[in-house]
Amino acid sequence: MVGKTILVTSGKGGVGCSTVAARLAVAFARREVSVLLVDLSAGNPAQDLLFGLAERAVYDARDVMCARVDPRRACLPAPTVPNLWVLPGSTVFDGVPGDAEVIRLFETLRGGSDCDVMIVDVPKEIVGVLTEFADVTLAVSDFSAASLRATSALNRSPRAKMQVVLNRFSPEREAAGTLPTVREALDLAGLPLAAILFDEPLLPDDDLCEPGRSRGRPALDVPCKNLSIRITGGHAPLFTGLIRGRKRKKILAKMAKRRLENA
Repeated sequence: MVGKTILVTSGKGGVGCSTVAARLAVAFARREVSVLLVDLSAGNPAQDLLFGLAERAVYDARDVMCARVDPRRACLPAPTVPNLWVLPGSTVFDGVPGDAEVIRLFETLRGGSDCDVMIVDVPKEIVGVLTEFADVTLAVSDFSAASLRATSALNRSPRAKMQVVLNRFSPEREAAGTLPTVREALDLAGLPLAAILFDEPLLPDDDLCEPGRSRGRPALDVPCKNLSIRITGGHAPLFTGLIRGRKRKKILAKMAKRRLENA
């Protein structure tokens, strides 16, 4: 049985929800935690592409939902990440599944897997019914007002433990005043903060299909690693290892000056 279940969703498309789910799964797997990453997107799934599994996927989440195949046969090991299995999403959109179908799939995967953590990349249309059953729900948003408002409007259970992940944060743009401050973003989202992921270019190597890896620099998984630690009850800072040296001091000085001016 799965030890902890995490939903990753977003109120608006294009904010990096699937990439955040994949990076978080990689972060857990690198800590030697076994992970099942489930893609419930239909029509345009992303996880099989991110992990280079598109040509190996025979079954998908829809097949498991309709009891056409055992979940263990549908889940594929990620070729570049030990301890990580992926259940691809369906490439055919045949309507939004009903609440009973979604709950049955969720319970089947949670009870039939031996992984320590199950991360579910779930679209906003069906996330509401699952928030009551998950240990934590991460709502991914960038710093645009439209995305933050859509995040605040996400359907969820009154007992849901939902937090926001602010994605694509740029210290330079924040210091220049072209982005809302973190406090303003949290006010718009109306949710507690889970993590801030920096706006960094992702340049995948030609022979490496692993989210969060780039050419010529270390893997960009520090904030996701810290998030995985906090989710499992540990203590880890929001900002570690991302901005260094004089650049870090200059950016933080500009941010502090702006906050004093706006106080």
